[in-house]
Amino acid sequence: MRDAPRIRILQTGFGAFGPVHLQAWLRLGLGDRLWLADPDPAARARAAAWNLPPERVVADFRSVLGQVDAVDVLTPTPQHEAVCAAALDAGRDVFCEKPLTLHLDEAERLAVRVEESGRVLQVGYYFRHHPLFRHAKERVAAGDLGPLRYLSGTFAGFKRARADIGVTASDAVHFLDYFNWLIGASPERVQALRRDHLGRGLDDLALILLEYPGGVVGKVEAGLIQPGRHADLITPGALTTKEVALCGAQGAIEIDFPAERLVWHRVRHERSDGLWRPVFEDARIKHLPPAGAVEVVASQLREFLGHVAARTRPEADVVRCGVDIARLLQAIECAAAEGCATAV
Repeated sequence: MRDAPRIRILQTGFGAFGPVHLQAWLRLGLGDRLWLADPDPAARARAAAWNLPPERVVADFRSVLGQVDAVDVLTPTPQHEAVCAAALDAGRDVFCEKPLTLHLDEAERLAVRVEESGRVLQVGYYFRHHPLFRHAKERVAAGDLGPLRYLSGTFAGFKRARADIGVTASDAVHFLDYFNWLIGASPERVQALRRDHLGRGLDDLALILLEYPGGVVGKVEAGLIQPGRHADLITPGALTTKEVALCGAQGAIEIDFPAERLVWHRVRHERSDGLWRPVFEDARIKHLPPAGAVEVVASQLREFLGHVAARTRPEADVVRCGVDIARLLQAIECAAAEGCATAV
């Protein structure tokens, strides 16, 4: 992978996903242009193992904002607004891991800051850059499945519970964003059921139904209590299932993310002898080179750097992947609390 534009980067946060981002920056050839900030001494000690100069590993990100051009935000989600706002106010471009914020008012404030500052803000949604998920979107956009009818996503399994957010915001949100991206719109109404079995004040089970324009129905399941089939590629010690099905009038695509497998079923229903029967053409398995986490994140960061260099607005911007997703998360919370369908 050739070197990226030579700007100076500040990575804020070195938690579970921190090493993946650090390795992605190294892969992009920016190791000598990278600063890292984390208030936790243990996290800074772990970062030191990557041979960053001690003067470029700091506790307070604000102390080095003046020495960098862009900020990569990996702090706990409740801190995102404050860190992004500080970076934007300092005239820095921002890449922020999903979700941008938990609350709609926070996302709206950041949208105003982006507009007023003229800075670039891109939200990191992993599956937008995974080759299988991008291939599936290309098939949908080309009309190969016919009009979409049903979208299903499962992101669940035995894994650690995050301390800052529940499974809707940490896991289900991946597919909420992906479905919005596929359709080009947010759902009009949602229904949701959520549970907090662990008593943390955060959901560990979420079942979400989505009603999109044109009658497309979506379903997303997320949780920590369901069995998973694969050793997780990103979270050590976890067994998870991450699957998507995209169903249209002329076929369906199913993706098993951990297995790196995509199957395109070319099938439709036709009326025969008074019954609607499936008519099978074939099932095509798409083989793509395996995409590791570092490779996928590097693809996201390279896109971000391209927008920074060209001063263009990312597709995963503060509105579509910030405000719109925060509004959807708010509607899901209301639907779960009230036990009825809620407009988005």
